[in-house]
Amino acid sequence: MNALERWLLKRFCDEHELDYQEIDNTLTYYENKQHLYSLVMGPLFPDTDFHMWKSQMKRYQKEHILEYYVSATLEGETKSDEVGKPYHPRFSLARYIQQSS
Repeated sequence: MNALERWLLKRFCDEHELDYQEIDNTLTYYENKQHLYSLVMGPLFPDTDFHMWKSQMKRYQKEHILEYYVSATLEGETKSDEVGKPYHPRFSLARYIQQSS
């Protein structure tokens, strides 16, 4: 690690009120930065926030059913019962290609 990298890590420690001893000179800059981020951010999905996140996801799916339907279709799932009857336009390019082949 050079002096600039060490200075940037110390500055990060100052911003987030961490001790300089968390910086390990045997590690690279990016390994140190990843370690410091893990100390600041904590776990990605703590158990307390998981249920809140899941309920927000269900509410979003109810409010944005078309986007949910498209994502389910792309993943190979079928959710047509939630959207209603399929819409068949008067002219379908897919149907035209199937008939002409």
